[in-house]
Amino acid sequence: MKISKITKLLGIFSLVCLVTLSMISAAAAAPDVCRTLPDTAIPGDTITVILDITDDGTADKTGILDSVPAGWVVGNPSESGSIQNANTVFWFNTNAPTVTQLTYTVDIPDDATLGQYTFVGEFDLVTGGLDTNPIVCDDMTINVVAGSGGEPADEPDVCRVLPDTAIPGDTITVILEITDDGADKTAILDSVPAGWVVGNPSESGSIQNANTVFWFNTNAPTVTQLTYTVDIPDDATLGQYTFVGEFDLVTGGLDTNPIVCDDMTINVVAGSGGEPADEPDVCRVLPDTAIPGETITVILEITDDGADKTAITDAVPADWVVSDPSWVGSIADANTVFWFNTNAPTVTQVTYNVTIPDDATLGPYTFVGEFDLATGGLDTNLIDCGDMQIEVVEPCDPGCPVGDFDPIVIEPCWNFMSVPFALNNSSVEFVLADIDYKTLAYWNTSGAIWEIPTEFEPLKAYWIESNESVDQMISTEILDPLTPSVPPMMTVYPGWNAIGYTDSMAILPAELMLGSIDESYMIVIGPYDSATGMYEQVGHNGETGVISGVHVGTDIFDMGPYEGFWVYVTQEDTLAGF
Repeated sequence: MKISKITKLLGIFSLVCLVTLSMISAAAAAPDVCRTLPDTAIPGDTITVILDITDDGTADKTGILDSVPAGWVVGNPSESGSIQNANTVFWFNTNAPTVTQLTYTVDIPDDATLGQYTFVGEFDLVTGGLDTNPIVCDDMTINVVAGSGGEPADEPDVCRVLPDTAIPGDTITVILEITDDGADKTAILDSVPAGWVVGNPSESGSIQNANTVFWFNTNAPTVTQLTYTVDIPDDATLGQYTFVGEFDLVTGGLDTNPIVCDDMTINVVAGSGGEPADEPDVCRVLPDTAIPGETITVILEITDDGADKTAITDAVPADWVVSDPSWVGSIADANTVFWFNTNAPTVTQVTYNVTIPDDATLGPYTFVGEFDLATGGLDTNLIDCGDMQIEVVEPCDPGCPVGDFDPIVIEPCWNFMSVPFALNNSSVEFVLADIDYKTLAYWNTSGAIWEIPTEFEPLKAYWIESNESVDQMISTEILDPLTPSVPPMMTVYPGWNAIGYTDSMAILPAELMLGSIDESYMIVIGPYDSATGMYEQVGHNGETGVISGVHVGTDIFDMGPYEGFWVYVTQEDTLAGF
């Protein structure tokens, strides 16, 4: 008897994980996983695969495995997915799925033979026991066709792919599939329902306003697929919602067409059981250590399932001084901050600063707080999750990182980051041990491929997609510099290179930072703003001052710690760090 791959992954766990659940009535459908593929692709393409999950609330585990054709390479699995081998991705945990959609990318070889290719997958979402099913709904195959230069099969077109359903509060991914028969420009605009918020447009797309994304340049599309995300409001009314878009890919002239193929609408439905996932809660995040005289930032993370008021108080150790409470916070006295209003929280995180006295005794110190977010009545609870204590330690010797520089902040969505020096322990597993993230990738210009790094290196910039809706921090203790070490150097290649910045303390103009490749680069872009999904400046080598808008000379293009940048290089050269 043939044993499936996912059966091997689930193993003994599935045999002992028998639980009894209350019956959930009126389930819309049995648990299922469906695959969505582009209709066609060409050799050398990178495509996105979507796995849509239907869960009627009875599943108690997540086991999903999907395999691509031999020789094709998977990458970037969402939601903490893993790569089993070059052509297989999988997701497994002991809880039911928390999302309705998973994605991953696939690199099709440049020398792929034209024709039909098959994907094979299986899943187990059923409560208790072992019930492995093949992924047989929606798309099982993709057709690899000739790229531009052969006979085009279709007129230029743009088609939209949406999940079948979503629930209020979901973040979904929209795919725009492009058919191009030799167009000489790219103009695509897509608008989501009012009150919904777009983000993360791929391939240098832009955000026109909160509910509209667009792509425009004077060249034909260089990809067959574009994507962006949409945040659906928590209070979205259930029902059908319509997307509206248009495009112009035709050579010469103006020929705007509506996006009318594939999906125009999405159905917003009630979440499983209609029950909130969590009780209201407030958790505190503190640095692991601090030194006398330091000012630290305290984060209070809020979980809200429909509360109608906000009452939060947090008290720091005696003689420590609070300041700068965020949102609508106030200072009750020197060591106490509070937030109070008659509405539910409109943020998921509040912060404040604390200054530790210069003469503070070394040792652990305790914070005490309480909150009331419950609807109606009075229900005060202690802040007892996250961190309750911080250790005040002795200042370290010169060169020790504690207190010398800020931590790396990982914001929600995508971040473009770098490390400022060679690390004592540079492994991704160690540096990101406390970071909840979906994707980590590095663009290798010499090979023209996205790589999943295992080590962090100075002068390289990395893309990391956070899995949280609040800021996360890589502490200065993690960023322990390798001593002694040689100043870093890195080879840059013709084209766009992802580079980092190697001074942990100073902000310098690109004119100085990129002096070692002054004869080889034309443009530098960055830093990336996670909140807007856009780059802050475009620096032009050889120019000075403000040129127009975000376009500036490299004499005023600032480069700072932990940031990532794109630099366009015309010839192979060596970039030297500090």
